[in-house]
Amino acid sequence: MTEPAGFIGFNNTLFERMRDMHRSWLERLREIGQIESEFGTRLLTAKSPSEATAICNEWMTRRVETVACEQQAFAAAWLGLISDATKVTPAISAGAPGHDQTIAG
Repeated sequence: MTEPAGFIGFNNTLFERMRDMHRSWLERLREIGQIESEFGTRLLTAKSPSEATAICNEWMTRRVETVACEQQAFAAAWLGLISDATKVTPAISAGAPGHDQTIAG
């Protein structure tokens, strides 16, 4: 049993886009790990409570910015997948056997 060429192409495209999303997610996790390491080290070497507070504030600011960027990238990637799926799916189902292709009018 073979599948329509468009369906196979869609699956390949979907797989590649999901792979790119995964790579991006792993890259962002590495970035978060670097932030945690950098600021953790700075916090351990703080000389005063006020310096530790300033480091914590900067740390949380960077962390929130990173997470916000991650969420935006994730949402954009999924919207792209959905957009691609809605563009390809009607073309596949329109040629499916038993699909009523008459236009009412």
